[in-house]
Amino acid sequence: MIPIKIHTQPDDSTCGPTSLHAVYRYFKDTISLSEVIREVPYLDEGGTLEVLLACHALQRGYRARIYTYNLHIFDPTWIGLSNDEIIVKLEQQMAVKNGSSKFHRATLAYIEFLKLGGELSSHDLNKKLLRQYFDQGIPLLTGLSSTYLYLSAREYSDEEGNSVYDDVRGYPMGHFVVLCGFADDQQKIVVADPYPDNPYFKDNYYEVSVSRLLNAIMLGMTTFDANLLAIQPADFEFHQE
Repeated sequence: MIPIKIHTQPDDSTCGPTSLHAVYRYFKDTISLSEVIREVPYLDEGGTLEVLLACHALQRGYRARIYTYNLHIFDPTWIGLSNDEIIVKLEQQMAVKNGSSKFHRATLAYIEFLKLGGELSSHDLNKKLLRQYFDQGIPLLTGLSSTYLYLSAREYSDEEGNSVYDDVRGYPMGHFVVLCGFADDQQKIVVADPYPDNPYFKDNYYEVSVSRLLNAIMLGMTTFDANLLAIQPADFEFHQE
């Protein structure tokens, strides 16, 4: 198991920066959690996007690769195009689609990610992909559906911006966690979660079945994520089969 040490997120909107900081900490980066929280951009409605976390890492000199399953933003036929070609496609799409503000913000963030030299990839989301990273000591940061991961009621934000569980008024919610490796039985994934008060596991560290985790990642598409983010130092060579 990869020895990730994660802080508890300070509030409901900082799970992304807190997860990113845990990865930095693993790679002996001395940046503080408060600095990461201050520097990572946020969405108007709160929270952030995995691609914005990736941009922060690229600006700090890391390599960043995103495996995306987000069909809101990417057409499957774009995978394999150069960064410049994908940027053109994103700009064309933004010009013809009357999407939400989140759609436009995500598109602009992916354009920045590609201009910074980020790698965009696609691979069937399965144990083999995860194992390749875990075996080489690389944790994976993922944006997923917390509603499905925790099997909780959906949520809405109250007047103070706090999340409230409500099975009728609520909406599916996204969340960020760090994947640390396989459990001893090889049927579960060890998760470092910045939200210890989650309604199912009630801890910063827990094991979850592979199938449930992969489904939760895919359902992250409802909140414009559904990604895996691999961050590694620039001089680290990752070998993919």
